[in-house]
Amino acid sequence: MSTWFREITVIDLENLPLDRGAIIVSWHPGGLFDNMLTKGLLPGEQINFDGVIDDDDELEEIASQVALGKNVVVFPEGESHSSPKVKEIQDNAARIALRACELSAEDKPVIIPVGIHYSRKHYFRERVALTVERPIEVGGTVEELSSIISGEISRASLSRDDWKDRELIWKARSIIRAERRRQNPELEKLTTYGQGVIGARRVRAAWEWYAQNEPQKCEELESRTRTHMSKLDSLDLKPHHVDSRPNSVTFGGFAKSIFLWLFAWSFMLGFVTFSAIVGSIPPFLFVVCVDRLFGGKMKDSNRGALKLYTAIAVYPIWWIISALAFTWALLSESSPIAGLSEYSITIEFLFSLPALLVLPLMIWWMPTAGKLQMKLYSKGKSSWRRMRLWAKWRNPSFDWNNLCSEQQELAADLVKIGDNLILPGDEDWNEPSPGLDDYTVVRVRS
Repeated sequence: MSTWFREITVIDLENLPLDRGAIIVSWHPGGLFDNMLTKGLLPGEQINFDGVIDDDDELEEIASQVALGKNVVVFPEGESHSSPKVKEIQDNAARIALRACELSAEDKPVIIPVGIHYSRKHYFRERVALTVERPIEVGGTVEELSSIISGEISRASLSRDDWKDRELIWKARSIIRAERRRQNPELEKLTTYGQGVIGARRVRAAWEWYAQNEPQKCEELESRTRTHMSKLDSLDLKPHHVDSRPNSVTFGGFAKSIFLWLFAWSFMLGFVTFSAIVGSIPPFLFVVCVDRLFGGKMKDSNRGALKLYTAIAVYPIWWIISALAFTWALLSESSPIAGLSEYSITIEFLFSLPALLVLPLMIWWMPTAGKLQMKLYSKGKSSWRRMRLWAKWRNPSFDWNNLCSEQQELAADLVKIGDNLILPGDEDWNEPSPGLDDYTVVRVRS
């Protein structure tokens, strides 16, 4: 998972109790990834559960283990999907929870809602955050508890009816973040994806409260936000690009950005890059071919699983093959790279090693070179984006004064709404009753 995702964040992990069992419930947007993340990142002994209760015996077995202090992860929607909104859930989580409480003498199990948030699911080297919500006491009928679980999953996943509404929340959050950084330069320049999820939750709560209480103003603000973000998208800009533009865009700053780009990319030339290409490109192309042959006929979630399973199978096999080839090349006097040792400290070091150490070292080196290359590539890519941004800042065809004033006016209105309300994350915030959404307890700050 740390290779597939470039950033993984788990928020409020302390909400998951270690002294009792838990029924962990979540929506199911990422197929195979959801299972791997919840099993790999959440502590406690977890019960294997395929999501379907076949008979009363299976229910009794799972519930008895939860009553003894183990955890079970349930995706009550029953299937993975690509909808921005939580689907109608099944009653399997509620049935397990109620029966586990009946079998538990003390330290009754609790329900733990978990939100899973992907920046772009099924894309390699994207970001993901898990939000572990407050424990929910188990009680009521199966129908009542299922309704509470549905509401909690909806709240934890920032559920919306339409992808455009969901995207609008994140875009508004980025405008607010850029404005707060402009007002307070001491704020962190970079935020984690997890912090972004928390910010999006605040915006969602404020936006829905505003829509309920002042619908006309809300529609006007929504229209302005969509128009401004559409303009930025057409220029391939982000809100922080507008707010971070220096007052004096000198040629010296542009030259510095070019130097940093060249400096970053210069480190990618050499044995690391060569090893990464040999160890990663052929299996990558194989995964792409498999995806093109079979993936187009699959759902997005199954397609992501196909790519991941294929990579897990193919990469280690290729690493062993390429490690054997490298070992021969390093030990044979007739090797085509034997004459390069005087030009490379790395190759000279490998030539000096005992033969028995070279093969295991090369098997370790192949994936390691790939990871090093990803880090170097990331640095080079960020330098490239910075260089392009400086070119745009210097471009006289961009109406920067109008863009900046327009964004600052919009951001001031968005920030004013948030500052006047008590929202998730504030010290005086009170969580809604189980099953209810955040906006139901948003209050005007006195």
